[in-house]
Amino acid sequence: MKKILAALFFSFALYSCDDGDITVTSFDLENSDLTLCEIDGKKVLWAVNNEDVYESMSLELKDNRLNDTLTQKILTLEVNDSIVINLSGEDNRLVYRIYDSEITGGEYFCKGVPPGSPRVIEEYVSAGGVAIIRTRFNDISLDADADGDGVPNGEEGYDPNGDHLDTDGDGIPDYLDIDDDNDNVPTAIERAAGPDDDATEEGYLDTDVDGIPNYLDPDDDDDGVLTRHEIDPADVQRAIDENNDAFLSPINTAEVDGFPNYLNENIFDPNFEHDLQLDHHITRSYRSTIEIKNFNLIRQDGSGEDIRFDSYILGRLDVTRIPFQQFTNLQQENEEGEGDNENSEEETNTED
Repeated sequence: MKKILAALFFSFALYSCDDGDITVTSFDLENSDLTLCEIDGKKVLWAVNNEDVYESMSLELKDNRLNDTLTQKILTLEVNDSIVINLSGEDNRLVYRIYDSEITGGEYFCKGVPPGSPRVIEEYVSAGGVAIIRTRFNDISLDADADGDGVPNGEEGYDPNGDHLDTDGDGIPDYLDIDDDNDNVPTAIERAAGPDDDATEEGYLDTDVDGIPNYLDPDDDDDGVLTRHEIDPADVQRAIDENNDAFLSPINTAEVDGFPNYLNENIFDPNFEHDLQLDHHITRSYRSTIEIKNFNLIRQDGSGEDIRFDSYILGRLDVTRIPFQQFTNLQQENEEGEGDNENSEEETNTED
């Protein structure tokens, strides 16, 4: 019943007078695709509508829980808990405006001094209420490709219930793993079959024709030597010295008969056994949904016009290519071991 009354009141508020002219307000900005910028230390989320009515809705926020840089164009990396911000004062508020002509949001909201045109005809500012920011990964559908390796999540064992496939058991599920079989040849490189290559029924490269695509096969040529070990020891040392994991890949080995060692079944002597792994950092996509609850919009002309909202879904902010750090179980163990060694050395120096 409350929502019905609010809707009725809302419909009456769609028309107002300004010096004898009728101004139509639609508030037709719910569930918008939002844009983010920053001005005067505040994050500004905005959307505009230039059809029939020239209007905008902008949410201004200043809160230390929000991302402290806009280089990534994201509000928060927190995907587990919602962020709730009280709307009050100049720092945190929702503003609805009507203009006399078409509005270009970037120029109006993201500069210190707004342009002289278009002119604001009406303005409503929030009183009370809260902004709720819910952020989730936006790359976890079955047909998405979260790790960017060219294999859809669904084909890499993504499970909506969380029981994801982890072929190499390294602690990173395949749909987030750039090297699904831990052979130091990125999945993106060893998945694609050329017109003359042997392939699985799904079309993925299968050098040894064992029914397992190379990107899931730790021994691609079935010569009894793991792919990751068919590498020049000098390359492994160079990867360590230069801190560059690109040298860990067996694709760098010299070719014999047109094939690198790891794809040549006639060369099966292990070149160098090691347990080093590729850097598994990727980029991911996020979606933040913004809901405003229990607030009033008050007209700023002194009339006292007051419009009540129980809930208003302002919209969503989609961002892509956000750096996402992840480590295999072994890499985490090595990091922790190095940390323990550093602490031990500090304690020894202190005692001395």
